[in-house]
Amino acid sequence: MSLSPETTPVLENKKNIKWLQRLKEESWEAELLVSAIAIFGTFQLFGLIEWATNKYINLLPVEQYFYGYMIVFLGLLAISILVSMFVIHFILRAYWIGLVGLNSVFPDYSVEDSVYSKIYTEKILSILPKQEDTIQKVDELCSVIFSSAFTILLIYSYMSLFLSIYMLIYNLLLDYVPSYILLIPLFIISGLLVLQMIFNVIGNLKKYKSNVWVQTWMFKLVKLTSMVTYGPLYRNLLQVTMVFGSNFKKKKSLVYLVLLFFASGMFLSLIKIQDTNIPHLIFPKDYDVNLMYLSYYSDQNPDESFLLTPQIQSDIIEGETVKLFIPVFHHERNYQDTTCGEYEEDDSCSNQEERTKSRKFYLDCYNKYHKVTLNGQLLNVGFLKKDHAVSDQFGIVGFIDKEFLQKGENTLIVTKTLGDVKEFTWTIPFYYQPNTVSN
Repeated sequence: MSLSPETTPVLENKKNIKWLQRLKEESWEAELLVSAIAIFGTFQLFGLIEWATNKYINLLPVEQYFYGYMIVFLGLLAISILVSMFVIHFILRAYWIGLVGLNSVFPDYSVEDSVYSKIYTEKILSILPKQEDTIQKVDELCSVIFSSAFTILLIYSYMSLFLSIYMLIYNLLLDYVPSYILLIPLFIISGLLVLQMIFNVIGNLKKYKSNVWVQTWMFKLVKLTSMVTYGPLYRNLLQVTMVFGSNFKKKKSLVYLVLLFFASGMFLSLIKIQDTNIPHLIFPKDYDVNLMYLSYYSDQNPDESFLLTPQIQSDIIEGETVKLFIPVFHHERNYQDTTCGEYEEDDSCSNQEERTKSRKFYLDCYNKYHKVTLNGQLLNVGFLKKDHAVSDQFGIVGFIDKEFLQKGENTLIVTKTLGDVKEFTWTIPFYYQPNTVSN
């Protein structure tokens, strides 16, 4: 006997609801597995932030360091929040599994079988929640953490990609288009964000919650701003944020707990930032002339992946020469025209001759804006181009002969002058002990 056409859609709907309910009940298995993988994966992302920071230091002009700082710091914050959320999620989900297992053996508290007195047991049980309530609340919290974490990941991933591409295009077109024109998209986005914040404040005032004009414009601004800032993911991300916002009154405690996770992520990011070069992007370090920084000496800093300072072989020199390496960053080419003038190609030269001439021009240029003094005496160091053996950074290397050294304490000062924008100075103290080999 076949079902009537009217009853078929009803059965299909019931079937879908039953499938969705079963999926909800069994989602903890996938959550636990993905959470464990996510914890491992997000910890690896700290290395990605360090890599991105070093790239921005190398590529961005000094005047744009602040924008690089905003991208990598927000990335560090997002990853720190993710790590906090996934770790807490894993712990809570494991606790939830324990509660479910305990509930299957002991469905409820028992007064009669208690090892304690009846009076004491009843008083204790009066302040404890029911097992089913705890299991449900922990399950809800785990699911909320999981969705929040991946929403943060998607928002940051898109915004960091968008800003990085924007900065790349900006620097490529800066020589051909006025900077104020290139900044128009940034001004528009900033204006939209400010307007959205203003309308969000006004629109949520009791006085304007029923005002059609205010609420309509708030909707239009949120939609437009979300399309710009979230890109093609804006519907999916708005869906998650609206689930939270529309259920705020019913589940305030869950929303407050998510805010607590944000605070824990902020705390973790403030700890992890000390292990990166992110502070250099906003406050380049002023090196104390009386301190012997480990980065100055290659034998004391053998695993340094990115150098910000010049480097000699050791703080105690016993050989015939001092080997000095100075990193040359890619962004320094933006300031070389001021010091060295613009390189002009010679059409009469062959390709090989042109390459040789170009290399010599830039090597001479490096010598012009790097100054080296030893114990107060200006040295004329003949530099050569070289990639650092450990960090693989491009730079220049020079050698200082022993005849310029004095026995005992020596002070080497390296100055890098980037046009009229910035001057960096490093004071490298070392001790010279001549080899005394008796015959």
